[in-house]
Amino acid sequence: MEHNSVEHREGIHTESRPKQTRSLEGWFSLIWKYKLHYLIALPALLLILIFKLIPFFKAIYIPFIEYEIFRGIANSPWVGLDNFRQLFKAPEFRHILANTLIIKITYIIACGFTALLISLAISGIQSRKLRSALSTLILIPYFVPAVIFAYAVMFLLSPSQSPLFTFDTFILSEPSLFRPLLVAVEVIKTSGIPVLIALAAIGARHAALTRDGNYLMESNANFSRMNLIPALRAISAFMLLQFSTILSTDLELISTLVNPLVFQTGDTLNTYMFRIGFMNAQFSVAGALWLLQFIVQLLFTLLAYLLVRGFFFHDLFSTSKDVSDIHVRNKSGSFIGTLITMVYLLVALLPLYVLFIHPFITSSTSEVNLWELVSVKSFVLYVWIALAAVIIHLGITLTLAFPLTVKNLPGRSIYKAFLLFILVMGAGSIHEYIFVKDMGMVNTYFPHLFFGFFSIINIFVLKSIFNSKYADLKEQASQNGRGELHAFFTLFIPKIWKPLIALGVLQWVFMWNSYYTSMIYTSNPDQFSPILFFRTLSTSADSMGIPPGDPVIMQLGALISLPSILLLLIFRKWITSEVLIGQIRKL
Repeated sequence: MEHNSVEHREGIHTESRPKQTRSLEGWFSLIWKYKLHYLIALPALLLILIFKLIPFFKAIYIPFIEYEIFRGIANSPWVGLDNFRQLFKAPEFRHILANTLIIKITYIIACGFTALLISLAISGIQSRKLRSALSTLILIPYFVPAVIFAYAVMFLLSPSQSPLFTFDTFILSEPSLFRPLLVAVEVIKTSGIPVLIALAAIGARHAALTRDGNYLMESNANFSRMNLIPALRAISAFMLLQFSTILSTDLELISTLVNPLVFQTGDTLNTYMFRIGFMNAQFSVAGALWLLQFIVQLLFTLLAYLLVRGFFFHDLFSTSKDVSDIHVRNKSGSFIGTLITMVYLLVALLPLYVLFIHPFITSSTSEVNLWELVSVKSFVLYVWIALAAVIIHLGITLTLAFPLTVKNLPGRSIYKAFLLFILVMGAGSIHEYIFVKDMGMVNTYFPHLFFGFFSIINIFVLKSIFNSKYADLKEQASQNGRGELHAFFTLFIPKIWKPLIALGVLQWVFMWNSYYTSMIYTSNPDQFSPILFFRTLSTSADSMGIPPGDPVIMQLGALISLPSILLLLIFRKWITSEVLIGQIRKL
């Protein structure tokens, strides 16, 4: 009996070894089969290692030392948790944290509600051309640089300079009014993105029913199933993705609108971090705040990713590309939809009137004209810097997205988690500044170039677009014995080149419209980007002999805004709702 049991146990072990060996061999055979996916990602991963991971190692060390800029990280004294204690004991910290949460949550709710209302209104308009035109108009404010849009709002609300309204006081200096005004401005500027996402979801629902031959029956029976539910689901996904940045706000928009009179209600973690880090040189305390923000938002990002992937993926990535798939039969609904959308646009486009029309029909009292303010060299240089960065960015996005098109790729889950980890890091933080300083690149153009390489969310957007539409084609090509190199050049690139170009356009717009990188890495005015020059001019125009609020300032703002808006109009057909998902974390 005992002899038989020993033989039985040995038999089990001898049978399990071949299974384990076969499993290991199968794993290695898959790695060999998909070797191109690993090799093609290596150059991009090397860039991420240099420009994201190395600074991140500094980020997790700086909060625990008393960083002294002339002694460097290695020679600065270790202080343990003192920086965190100092941060939490700061009397303003709790108010600033509360401000951030209130502003962010209010924005998410207000933007979601506005997008739902406007998307339902536009979806009720019969004319396809009118629907398309209105959806484009709603997008335009997003393509205006935040600092210029905020300056136009300030001018519009000015008691002494507003061309349209009369105010007794400057309402942006009222603490009780600042938050709702800030949220309203941000909603107007950014709500075009969730509106288009919701309209695409509605269009996908209409297109699906049309293909199935059930459109007439459904459209006559149930408006909520045709329009309301798809829009609600899409906007819910948008709101979930917004919660992934729960402790972040639009630094450039808020820092333009905020002033010391409203710090008690308008100061946020981003403005506070910038102030204590870059202005007060409390690098370690700012680093502690960044690390806290990173940990919280990493958890929220992972949660949002899992929820959106599990419940809302098909609401965001569908076969519908624009509003032309929506069919409308109700004339009275079309009139109401047009009326609601027009009223909203009347309000939303007021800052654009102040920017693009009013300064060109008003006489300037300045002795300096527009063309004396424009630096052609700066314009041309930053156009090419952004373009060069975008070309590298497209290569990174393309090569890092391709491995995610293979569902059984060994290590795929770890790879996705790694990319999400990099995604949450963001850009322009204290540790990246220290990295740039240590590399001797401060007051050079290299930071503008290098940090323009990365927008990790675009990798997920590109792979989701491909997988939602063409995954079956890739599987079929694999079954037919086509290699992965063949799939990359004859299937992947031909199918996604239009959304890839659109993502590149949006990355260029983001770089051109933002002054933050130029501000923290450049102290030489001759090297300022055009948008940073505008910000400097708008806050110190009198030092240049220009009266504050003079039309020439807004003329310069209009000129700087023009390239981004022209790109929107040129590439509008390619800038679909799916592509715009990549902008959600930047709102």
